[in-house]
Amino acid sequence: MTESAAGAVLRPVDHSDPAVSVVVPTIPRNDHDAVVEHLREQTGGAYEVIVVDDATLDICEARNAGIRAARGDIVALTDDDCRPSRDWLAGITDAFDRDSQLVCLEGAVRGGRTYDGERMYVGCNLAFDREAALAAGGFRSAFAGWRDDTEFGWRMERDADGRCTYRDDVEMYHPDQPRATIDEVLEARLRREYPERYEDVIVPDTLSGRVNDWLWRKGFWNVMDTLRYDLPSVIRSDR
Repeated sequence: MTESAAGAVLRPVDHSDPAVSVVVPTIPRNDHDAVVEHLREQTGGAYEVIVVDDATLDICEARNAGIRAARGDIVALTDDDCRPSRDWLAGITDAFDRDSQLVCLEGAVRGGRTYDGERMYVGCNLAFDREAALAAGGFRSAFAGWRDDTEFGWRMERDADGRCTYRDDVEMYHPDQPRATIDEVLEARLRREYPERYEDVIVPDTLSGRVNDWLWRKGFWNVMDTLRYDLPSVIRSDR
């Protein structure tokens, strides 16, 4: 771990022997107090919360710094703008306790972003075996900002000695729209590096799906989401 990364690792919830280490990457201008307060209310066993707060690190470097600093055998990821359900960590612990072959777990996302386990491995609700993740190389900065979590999940599918799965009851609330926008260069790189997985997971297999995919790549759905979230506030401010 670099000196900068080591100095950026905070433990707002500390435990000497946690079952799960929660890693939250952030930067100083972003508020992470609310997600930490939600994490303080978690049910279940022993856990710690690690916040990696450093604007000099990209999101992959920040996640990797947190993984290396983690004391738990299981690492759970979320983001500074998310709100976990109270039994989020209990669900993660239960999943790993029930399946000794489990190495990577996806969970549901609700709110401004929705996700139902389509093997895209959304980084705001992802848990994995720490040693397996380190052996697979962690998160790759080459994809930082776009599909870095998907690429990590696909590499865990391919390289880790175990099973990757999804549980709908391991739920995260994402109040706002995602901050990332499509990066065509990284999208093309992901397709080159994982052609079969890309075809299976990303490319729609129906006409309506292909139309929706084309609209998304052209930014149409981003515009619609912006209108959906901004218009109510504009209407309220005019009253």
